[in-house]
Amino acid sequence: MEKLVNKNLITLKCVLFCFLSGVGCIFPFLPVHILSVGLDRGEARLISAVAPCVAILGPAVLGCLIDKLSVGRGSTGGAPGPSGSGKLLRVVTAICLILSALFYTLLLAVPYTERHEARRPQVLFMCDAENTYVMQEICKEDMRCNSWSGVKTGVLAVSSCEYGCADDNMTWIKKPFPTTTTTTTLSPMYYTASNYTPMFNFTYDDDEEEYEAYPPHLCYQGQCLVYMAHSRRMRVPMSLESPIPPEDNTTETDAWCTYRASSPSCLVPAAKLPEFSVMQSECKPAVRCQVLDPYDEPDGVLADAECRLTIGDPSATFTTYLILRMLADIWPTAALALLGAACVIATRETSLGRGDVGRQLAFGTLGLAIFPPLAGLAAESMESPFVVPFALHAVFMLIGALILLFDSHMPLSTPEWWWHTATGVLAMPMNTVRRYGAETAAVFAVVALLGVLCSGIDAYLPWTVMEMNGTLLHVGLTMTAGALPAVPALWWAEALVDYIGHSNVFISAFTFYCLRYTGLAYTTDYTWIIVCEILEVFTMSLVWVTAVLYFRHLVPRKYTTMGQALPVIAHFCIGRCIGAIVSGMVSLSQPLESAREVYRALGVASLAAAAVYLALYHLLLAPRCAARPAPPPQHLLQACTVDGQLNGKGLNANGGSNGTYSPMRVYHEERSRKGHFRY
Repeated sequence: MEKLVNKNLITLKCVLFCFLSGVGCIFPFLPVHILSVGLDRGEARLISAVAPCVAILGPAVLGCLIDKLSVGRGSTGGAPGPSGSGKLLRVVTAICLILSALFYTLLLAVPYTERHEARRPQVLFMCDAENTYVMQEICKEDMRCNSWSGVKTGVLAVSSCEYGCADDNMTWIKKPFPTTTTTTTLSPMYYTASNYTPMFNFTYDDDEEEYEAYPPHLCYQGQCLVYMAHSRRMRVPMSLESPIPPEDNTTETDAWCTYRASSPSCLVPAAKLPEFSVMQSECKPAVRCQVLDPYDEPDGVLADAECRLTIGDPSATFTTYLILRMLADIWPTAALALLGAACVIATRETSLGRGDVGRQLAFGTLGLAIFPPLAGLAAESMESPFVVPFALHAVFMLIGALILLFDSHMPLSTPEWWWHTATGVLAMPMNTVRRYGAETAAVFAVVALLGVLCSGIDAYLPWTVMEMNGTLLHVGLTMTAGALPAVPALWWAEALVDYIGHSNVFISAFTFYCLRYTGLAYTTDYTWIIVCEILEVFTMSLVWVTAVLYFRHLVPRKYTTMGQALPVIAHFCIGRCIGAIVSGMVSLSQPLESAREVYRALGVASLAAAAVYLALYHLLLAPRCAARPAPPPQHLLQACTVDGQLNGKGLNANGGSNGTYSPMRVYHEERSRKGHFRY
């Protein structure tokens, strides 16, 4: 009876189950967690873009390190040393899982900050021959005045300027402005203060009396801005010093902050104005103006002086979260590459047949389907909701690390020791790195582009779910919807990919991304989000196993770990970084509607990529790279593997199940040692 499960691979399946369960418990909730500590969406987008970029260090450095140190004495014919037995791979992977648990748990200790929406207090303006006064209501949120060091320069837009008598208590400046209608509206003009004493005639409708008057002159650095009768807007240059707070700003509810400025000053011709001819000793001639849009005026001197209530230190929160997130993302990314290499090595794929990488990933994907909604459901009932997902992540990672450390029988020996053909020929020539460099780069670019499209959805989909009145349970279910159909697909993935061909899988993925983005762009219901996530089996699961299988065949066995690090770097580092940037280009004021516009654009881009790839591959590459219909050696026809074990079932004459056409054959010598796979 055919054995479906290799007992030697049970512990590897358990490690993959723990790893993907831990990933599923935390990654769907990270976008929501960033906002929960008080950071805004702009800061969250920056973190989501920078963290995967830094995460490149994990698979790149450790992939090279493992490949270099794992070369024992196998290449010289001796027995493998400790590094050649797979111990190094197990220990380093376990360390990655432990560090992932540690750094993601530390995110719970990020200091909380809270920034309330800015309130815009009233601003008043008055000036006399000596000083200029700008007054602002004190910020009642924290009973403080907005302050700065030195002198701040800008403009203040004013209107409805009028003469009056100022007093030490600033009573007149606080009085409401009269509603006066005028028949003349003129524009302000600049004149030199030293040689200009104009007189103008103004007509007022309220008393229908004409008289000569000096319009207000607001002078700044030797230039006077003349306010004409009830001009709509006049931009006054201004230099303000730090404010003088009220004497007791802790109990005064209507206190004002006073900003002093040496300029502009007002030219007030008191001797020639009738309103100042009486009781000049008790009257301090001054000009007051109504302030227009003090916080919105371009180059405004008070543009950033709104009242803000801030709890904690937003800068410290952002910096701490960014550093911890960058350090945290390195380790699961590195672990994914190392576990991919472990699957390739442990399944013992040789020219005698195929290993079953897909079945190992299928078992691990069960954890990705089961635990995210459970973590979300538990989080909903907790006062500190994110403790449960982060704790589950740590538990699963630690369990996986313990299995790796204590299971010394996991079949992870040095690649050179298991790369054999039936004739006993050892490892392939190393010049294949140069021979297939262009093809490796092309597949790397395709996987990176698919990673961009994947991140374009996953990076901020939890925000969309929450904006549709969803809960953390609903966020977790989106992960289940994508992972559950992937289990049977991955179980038969190698045969499926071999039959379809890797390029056709990639082309199909671009097409299904178009469908996913189109659905998300027009959906207004959570149910349709789930439907779109079900399509992830075609855009993520099959794509990933195809990338693993293709790089397994393309990269020499000496570089097995680095070969599995390449798709991780392309998809989950470079692609995730660019995708987070592209999908984050939405309006902060209307995030949901703006996100739909981005989804529509990415949907069109996906369809265009599918069409270009289809045309280039089937019209240009496939005819040139078609494999010759030569059968493999006769002694290989009776051998194939099931879950890493040989059995008596034979392959067809071309090493595959889809006739003799093989668009992208891979040769590591003049003849293929792997059979004519469709890669």
